Amino acid sequence: MAINLKNGDKSGDKMMSDVFIIGAGCSVPYGFPTGAMLMQKLKNFNYGDSNVDSPSFRPPSYLFDLYYELFGKYQEYANLRKAGGQYSYVADGIEIKISNKIRETIFPFAKSIRHSMMVSTDEFLKNRLSQEKSEEADFGKRLIAREILDAERESEVQYDSENGIVKTKKYWLWNIDWIQHLLSRIDQQSNWEEILKQTVFLTFNYDRVLEYCIFLYLTSDKQYADAAAYAFIKELQILHVNGFIGSLEEIPFGAVENGKYQEIAKRMETVWEKRRNRDESEKEKYQGFLKNAQRVYFMGFSYIPDNLESIGIPRGAEIIRNAKVYATAMGLSSQNRLRISTYLDLKDFEKRNEPEPMPEIENRILKDASAVDLILDYYTLA
Repeated sequence: MAINLKNGDKSGDKMMSDVFIIGAGCSVPYGFPTGAMLMQKLKNFNYGDSNVDSPSFRPPSYLFDLYYELFGKYQEYANLRKAGGQYSYVADGIEIKISNKIRETIFPFAKSIRHSMMVSTDEFLKNRLSQEKSEEADFGKRLIAREILDAERESEVQYDSENGIVKTKKYWLWNIDWIQHLLSRIDQQSNWEEILKQTVFLTFNYDRVLEYCIFLYLTSDKQYADAAAYAFIKELQILHVNGFIGSLEEIPFGAVENGKYQEIAKRMETVWEKRRNRDESEKEKYQGFLKNAQRVYFMGFSYIPDNLESIGIPRGAEIIRNAKVYATAMGLSSQNRLRISTYLDLKDFEKRNEPEPMPEIENRILKDASAVDLILDYYTLA
């Protein structure tokens, strides 16, 4: 939502927007893992048989998807070998490459992550950003992308027609679909398009659940054609701070074509990679949004100082001093809440977040923390 502060004429308007800062917790209601949950998934992942030199060795099937550019033709040539075809030597060569990849990358990664003391995958990958460990970092990102796409697919499927089973989403917030609730409130406004386009979403998530829900809203509720909905979404200010899987047009929600994981991994950066390869103009863009923010919502966010600093919010958070600040804290300890309040300098939180005059309500996305019931109300930092 944006408000015009008149400075004489229309060209002098200063646009002030609502800014959402979104973390992994916002995707959990839709079946996506937090960083810690994803870390546990990768610890438990079946990386395959360790005896790569055994005559009975069979390459793990996931490798053909993750490394299609290296092994994608293997099955075709392996079938020819079984039939005595002329390309059997090609299958033999690919098997050697597979064995080398498993020895040099997969098993070292598997051993390390299973013994890792890190809480999240980003923290684990941070220690694999050196050149000598870059292949492990690349493999980790491909695996993360695979898990996210699996979660997208699961979140979309509600009915199994073959077995007649209704599948429910893995809701974490007691069946609260915050994006649905948000879009329903936006839809009550006559200027809903303007509200969506002027709202800024800074997300640290690789998934596209926000874009997908907006796509469903546009095509199902507003009767947009698919192409028009994709075009509308491109106009929105949804910025993936650490990269993302890719646009919904390029990679459909929950699906990936062969050969895509290589480029997907290149689009994904941990916060530490962002710091190492920092593009100051990108950070300045985020700061521009925050300086002009009327309200800032931290939702499902972990408040890691590195993450805050990566979007231009240093300790003291002076950049958002003029904004109304709302912050969710589900699952965080009281000590962690205190640390967050200190970092964001929210000691006068109650005073800064007094309700605004009622006449503005028709132009808002959210009146206050309670506008998305229980999500921004019960778990709001005090």
